[in-house]
Amino acid sequence: MSLVTRSATSKNLTASKHARLAEIAERCGQVRHETWHRYGGLGGLERKNRDIRDEDWMSGPCLGLETALPARIWKATLEDSLNAIKATRAAAVAECSKIIWRSTRTDAEKKHLTTMLNNGTWPKNPLLHRLMRKHWPHGESRVYNQIVLDVQSYTCFTLNGQFWIKVSSRVPGKRIVIPLAKFDRPITGAIRVRVRDDGEVDILYTVDEANACVNRPCGTREVGVDKGYSEVFTDSDGDRHGEGLGKLLSQESDHLKNVYAARQKIESIAKDSKKKGKDAKVARIKKNNLGRQKLNARKRRHRQKVRTEIFTATHAILDKAGVVVVEDLTKQIRGYDRGRKMNRRLAGWVKGFIQEAIESVSRRRGALVNVVNAAYTSQWLSGCSAFGKKIGEFIHCPLDRDVFVADHVAAVNILHRKNDTGIRRFLPYREVKQVLEERSRQTERPCLVSGQCGVEQSCLRLPRRDSSCSGNTINGERIISNPCK
Repeated sequence: MSLVTRSATSKNLTASKHARLAEIAERCGQVRHETWHRYGGLGGLERKNRDIRDEDWMSGPCLGLETALPARIWKATLEDSLNAIKATRAAAVAECSKIIWRSTRTDAEKKHLTTMLNNGTWPKNPLLHRLMRKHWPHGESRVYNQIVLDVQSYTCFTLNGQFWIKVSSRVPGKRIVIPLAKFDRPITGAIRVRVRDDGEVDILYTVDEANACVNRPCGTREVGVDKGYSEVFTDSDGDRHGEGLGKLLSQESDHLKNVYAARQKIESIAKDSKKKGKDAKVARIKKNNLGRQKLNARKRRHRQKVRTEIFTATHAILDKAGVVVVEDLTKQIRGYDRGRKMNRRLAGWVKGFIQEAIESVSRRRGALVNVVNAAYTSQWLSGCSAFGKKIGEFIHCPLDRDVFVADHVAAVNILHRKNDTGIRRFLPYREVKQVLEERSRQTERPCLVSGQCGVEQSCLRLPRRDSSCSGNTINGERIISNPCK
């Protein structure tokens, strides 16, 4: 079982304590910035974290003395930044490995190139060097509001029913005491103090996933799910889960559009005032009109609402499923222009967070997750062995006058992809289309003109074309949504 991050918020933190913590966080940000500047590229490729700390920060240039921080604080920040650099490099290596294994090279060449990626000798190969330069650009850090502390840099205690935590300060032997609100769980391990703009701080810590999260048993069925924007999931039974997600995302996107449009006007006024030498007016505008306290607080509330919606929907899926088949949407979707308004709203789609929720909840509840290729899942009608025409949330069959719900069709196709050996997970979408077109050519079709050929279409678990569904129509075409019960 893995670890999950939890947070505790301070309560009535004094201004002097907040200022001292903000100063420490600012200096930690300088350590983080210097670390990324020096080791965010090839400079830290073949060096261990301990060697960097001992040779560059404790001896030689003695960068640790320039931080004006206690050794424990800057060492923990340095270690955290170096681990973040390693994580970004590992993600780039994984992406380059996918590209290598999708190529037409022999298996021996692919294994050799993958070995060079994993052991860090890829700069010697021009191809790998070019790929890594593309997927692993030199990073930088703009985080100046966090303090990383090890287990010996803080202590916790309870006084009069109030939970408190004492953290190290810049003065040896004098710790900063922080009161915590609505908290009764012990904090262990390394922590991260996040300084907020509203005068409070968050304490981020890790706990065992088994003790902190829901871990009741999962269901027994096998279900395919399609990730959506208006709802979190549509499963292969036609049920929708988390139908409030689209409203949350759209409302927040529209609100931020109006807010930033107004802020842009105020910024232009500030620029004009600065040109005219009205420094006092510029200072008042920056202090009273261009702050981020309300924006950051709203962002936190919005994230909590979205998280609740997504995890509630995920638990609803796992209540009936022991095997969940999901589409792979890790790759960036390009080439679709749905207009400025819809593109702006889709920019806030949390598909990565949805995938994270599926993996974490299924791991806790003992379910199995299968990830499949997502290409053409919402356009292919398996019962007709043909590509449908997607219009809005519906997909029209080209062989008859039936209309299907696109999300339901996608969920059914995703479930079929689990056992489809012809369409692998990383098969390029152009080749997926070729496979589907070949299957369409090889399928016998009914005679739609005379209706007397006698060849029936197999529905392959698509919604049944039952007479009781014929009442719902669009322009004379029947709408087939959920299976008729």
